[in-house]
Amino acid sequence: MMNLIVINPDKFGLRFFQGFVLAMMLVLITGCAGVNKAARQSTSQSVSDASQPIRSVQALLIYFEQLRQLSAVDLTKEIERARKNYQRDKSVFYQLQYAMALSFPGGDARHAQQLLEPIVKDNLQVSRPVHALAVLLHTNIVERLRLELLNQSQANALQMQTLRADEFKNKLGALREIERKMLQRDSVVKP
Repeated sequence: MMNLIVINPDKFGLRFFQGFVLAMMLVLITGCAGVNKAARQSTSQSVSDASQPIRSVQALLIYFEQLRQLSAVDLTKEIERARKNYQRDKSVFYQLQYAMALSFPGGDARHAQQLLEPIVKDNLQVSRPVHALAVLLHTNIVERLRLELLNQSQANALQMQTLRADEFKNKLGALREIERKMLQRDSVVKP
């Protein structure tokens, strides 16, 4: 007689279902571990990417401090070096360096303003810290140019007032001379 293995469908279905659930849980746990690892790598890379603009801003601020300590001759040389770096590599970093160098007295503040305007207008291309630094520098330059223009117009107005005062002084002197001559003539005629 042959022994037949009889499988109870209820027990087979239950064991199959338990095995399937267990296999799925293992797949999910393994998958989640892979996702967590990828998420951790992505997070660490995004933290690294986020710190890159901050390092750029720190480097630019250190550069600014170094520019402040340069003599006029050295500043002229540094402006030329920054221009060459920017021409070689048209990156935002070198663009900001060049604008910073130009913003110092002896540089060309209007050119610095022109260099900064694209960065200030298009804040989607650069990171927030870099954009904020560009806005700060641009605002400073615009205000300085406005004050220089105001100072120049006041100097022109003062010069015009000085010319008018000299003109009135000359006219007053001429009137006094006329009055003196009239008094002399009257004194000669009375005898």
